[in-house]
Amino acid sequence: MSMMKFICPILFLGVFVVGCDTKESVTNSGGVPSDGGKYILTTEPADPQTPTEIKESITEPTLVAITGRIHAGDVEPFQDGVASFLISQLPEGDHAEDDPDHADNCPFCKRKLKNAPKALVRILDDSGEVMTVDARKLLGIAKGDVVVVRGSATFLEPVNTVQVDAEGIFVR
Repeated sequence: MSMMKFICPILFLGVFVVGCDTKESVTNSGGVPSDGGKYILTTEPADPQTPTEIKESITEPTLVAITGRIHAGDVEPFQDGVASFLISQLPEGDHAEDDPDHADNCPFCKRKLKNAPKALVRILDDSGEVMTVDARKLLGIAKGDVVVVRGSATFLEPVNTVQVDAEGIFVR
């Protein structure tokens, strides 16, 4: 078993343990609570970077725009009742030609994307803790959505993960 297969699930589970005692009620006819709307961007942030580009360029918490697909390979990208999720790097646009299944069929892309860092996107409350409301309900997002997130990023080298404390999210 590779070290990454061991560390990633531990990181993923460890991040989501925060705030499991209380849950924020999500009751709104639109499916998105009034708080969730303040995180939804109506225009896409300019020049979003990949998790790999952010990993290679930041050395301290930095405001970024990052893009990826809500997906975590063999691991579920969401945890019930927590406002965070994992995104994976997208295949390069020109090479993939907008084919969503391209990465599954191209050995070059499979290898490159497998080695790319994931990004953990977190929505924090006013006290700086991860909100205890399901990200899917808060933001109206789902597994497989392509998103652009604006927020403060930090690279967590031991687990090859970019952590983004989101200010806003645009769904493509």
